[in-house]
Amino acid sequence: MYSIDRYSYLWTTEKEDWVLADPLDYSIVNRKRHSLLLIEDDTLEKMLIERMLKEGNRVFDDINEAFEDV
Repeated sequence: MYSIDRYSYLWTTEKEDWVLADPLDYSIVNRKRHSLLLIEDDTLEKMLIERMLKEGNRVFDDINEAFEDV
C-alpha cells in the first residue's frame, strides 16, 4: 500500500513551484529551482502524477517551457 501524503506539498503548499512537463511522458519538475523530482518507484510516480493532474497543477509541453515561466 502506498501513501502519497508525504508528497502532498506538490499539490498544496508548493503547488505553484511543482509542475508537470511533457504530457507524453510526464516529469515532475520544480520550475523555480530548475530541478526534477526523481521517483524510482513507477507505481508511486504514477500516483503522484495522477494526483497533481487532479489537483490542477500546471502542465507544460516541455521542461524548458516550465523553467522559462517563472
